[in-house]
Amino acid sequence: MFMMRHNEKMIDGTRKTPERRMDRKREKGVVLISVLWICALIMWFALQIGVETRLQGDEEVHMLRRSQAFYLAVGGCYEALAHMGSALSLGFDAPPESNWQPNGQPHVIDYQTGQALVIVESENLKVNVNKASQEQLKTVLEKAGMQEDAANEMADRIRDFIDQDDIPGLKGAEKDRYEDMGLPYQPFNGPLTSLDQMLLIPGITQQLFYGYGIKGDLPAQENEAGIYIPPLLPRPDSLFQMLTIYGKNIALQDNPDTQEFIKEHTTWENGGIYRILSTGMTSGGTPAVVIWLTVRFAPETEEGYEVLYRKIL
Repeated sequence: MFMMRHNEKMIDGTRKTPERRMDRKREKGVVLISVLWICALIMWFALQIGVETRLQGDEEVHMLRRSQAFYLAVGGCYEALAHMGSALSLGFDAPPESNWQPNGQPHVIDYQTGQALVIVESENLKVNVNKASQEQLKTVLEKAGMQEDAANEMADRIRDFIDQDDIPGLKGAEKDRYEDMGLPYQPFNGPLTSLDQMLLIPGITQQLFYGYGIKGDLPAQENEAGIYIPPLLPRPDSLFQMLTIYGKNIALQDNPDTQEFIKEHTTWENGGIYRILSTGMTSGGTPAVVIWLTVRFAPETEEGYEVLYRKIL
């Protein structure tokens, strides 16, 4: 009787053992897969943390360099202001960069953490957008790279934005047209008080105003004197560089020889208005920062100048 029960248990044990082994293998497989998933999740979280940490580090480096570039540009502005009113150099062996006259000549100032590239020009050499006629504005727009028909239409829009009536030009736009375009503002019907208000005129884009991408590639990295000109600076043949809201000049001087002669003989004038572009560039690389100042030379005042407008481009 005892032997029979023992044999039954053995038979039962032999029958159940393979199933138990399969169950154990399945359990081990599930555990292994779970462990692999947990490891994968841990690796994914670690990768995400690493990417975020690196991006945060890159952003902090970017902000640090931008801050450095800003103060380098500020230093360039003060350098230009300190040279306002300087006499024309008579030394034949004097380097061009030592001649601080408002003639558009770039000046490079070296600092411990980078450089400042400073350009000073007289506003009197530019076309006053508030006073120029439709035809005179059309000439400027064509030189900025617009085709004749597009320039003609844009000149009408500029004049309609500034003139005091509500009668649109042949291809212009007044209050009704602005409403049709869904714009939340109307034409000024008065003179611009800052040049970059032109960006409110429909069709005047950042690219057209500053000259980026209008005539193909970015400006050359070096000028004739071997000075690096960052692409962030507005192009010479841009609305920004050819127009102003000051002075009495209404016609564009498109003869290069005449332009060069005028610039070479431009000096500081009491009460004259000048545009300063100062670009800060760190030794570590990008980004660069450009500060735009418009100042009046006022030697009778304590500072010697009056800031009329300032902006970071």
